[in-house]
Amino acid sequence: MAGKNIKFVLIVLFGISLVSCASRNPELIKQASMRYDIGAALLNKGDYPGSIQQLSEAKRLNPDDPFTYNALGLAYYAEGMKVEAEEAYKKALSLNKNFSDAYNNLGVLYLSEAQWNKAITAFQAALSNPLYMSPQIAWVNLGWAFYQKGKLDESLKAYKSALTILPDMPAAHNNMGLVYLRKNMLPYAEHEFKTALYYFKGYAEAYLNLGIVYMKEKNDTEAKKQFETVLKLAPDSTFAASAENYIKLLK
Repeated sequence: MAGKNIKFVLIVLFGISLVSCASRNPELIKQASMRYDIGAALLNKGDYPGSIQQLSEAKRLNPDDPFTYNALGLAYYAEGMKVEAEEAYKKALSLNKNFSDAYNNLGVLYLSEAQWNKAITAFQAALSNPLYMSPQIAWVNLGWAFYQKGKLDESLKAYKSALTILPDMPAAHNNMGLVYLRKNMLPYAEHEFKTALYYFKGYAEAYLNLGIVYMKEKNDTEAKKQFETVLKLAPDSTFAASAENYIKLLK
């Protein structure tokens, strides 16, 4: 099913916070902050090895800053170093037990490893903090973890919670559509996929999922149209490969 190709990492909070001042040496704090800023910039540019190098130095200069460990975890994760990423997130959380971003990022790591229960625990921990600035992100990720476990009602509740906070989240609408699709509630699924596309017209996966709905509704003409749109938008993606297979089935 197309839902297996969802890139949940795309909705992970990659925002970087300011480095803390746990160290008592002002000069070391200054140097650590500079290294942190450089590492964060490299992370955002996709230079993960460079980011790891700079953030590791920031960690050496100020080993008590949870934000550095969280950013380092993101860099490790992006570089495919999941063991190191998990250690970094856990270290961040040992320094700040209310660090919701780190809980969310740890949960995403567990999602990528199909460790659904651990992911759920991490996202729920993120959401337990009333001061969490971006709870809609953890709600969407929590919904996906429940979806993978087959707990569809819990998944729906999570997505609805996300949309209560931020109604124009394409991923939340798309994922909710997948829940309705699995429940065979086709009109509801169609509505959610169309809503996702309303907010993000280049959403290849939502076009693919909408095409699947039309296939189930025996509307082959509209289904083919959606699949062809996927091929135009993302010709080299896994979504395109799925769309091609569905088009063959329609012939």
